[in-house]
Amino acid sequence: MHYAYFDFRHTLSDTDRQQLLQQTFERLLTQAAEGSGRSLVRLLRYLRQSDFYAIPCRHHPFPGGNAWHQLETLLHAYLTPPALPPADDSGLSDSYPLWQPQWQQLPPLSIVLTCLLHDIGNTHHPRLHFPDRIMRRHGRKSTYILHDFLRLDLMFDENMAIIHHQHQSPALLRDNTPTEQDFQLILAMPLYHMICCCDALSCRLPTAEADLLRRLPELETRLLSHCAAYGAL
Repeated sequence: MHYAYFDFRHTLSDTDRQQLLQQTFERLLTQAAEGSGRSLVRLLRYLRQSDFYAIPCRHHPFPGGNAWHQLETLLHAYLTPPALPPADDSGLSDSYPLWQPQWQQLPPLSIVLTCLLHDIGNTHHPRLHFPDRIMRRHGRKSTYILHDFLRLDLMFDENMAIIHHQHQSPALLRDNTPTEQDFQLILAMPLYHMICCCDALSCRLPTAEADLLRRLPELETRLLSHCAAYGAL
């Protein structure tokens, strides 16, 4: 596979990168789930047995790029990027600082699951077969794996945020929700705005390998602090 090593300045081999991703995901997911009452045993097994840690994606076109992108998304959820994109029609430069304080009050597991798994629908597994009705629904494929295939107990806002994470404008969201009531409900969810903002940041400002590795310890510290504070509430 040809991909832009220069853009991400890779030094890890493809195998080492995939091992790093697996170790990091398992550590972050386990930390966030502690004390939540939700079991991730089936999920972690699926991530190991599928091609989750190996596949690329369109905007991160290298082995492991799909998982790398989702890890970047979590990084942006907890750590403000050095610079936001200049103001444009997306509204990202306004939405991120407006909604970040609100989503950081949510349960840690909701943030981690939504960021790290919103593109799990891109993966393949020998026992996984999507129903025809959702084959063209990118976000719904992810919730199908999580909720229907793995029987993970998704919260309502987690489900809606993952389903609609690519509908990153009110107009797109309105076009993809059945009623005005549903549209207004989702539009008021901090988790929906989190995934829209952080997914867009990862796509527009991908993180080079050295920068991601440098910031991972800070991400884990922030997550552990959030878990401790949330558990004390």
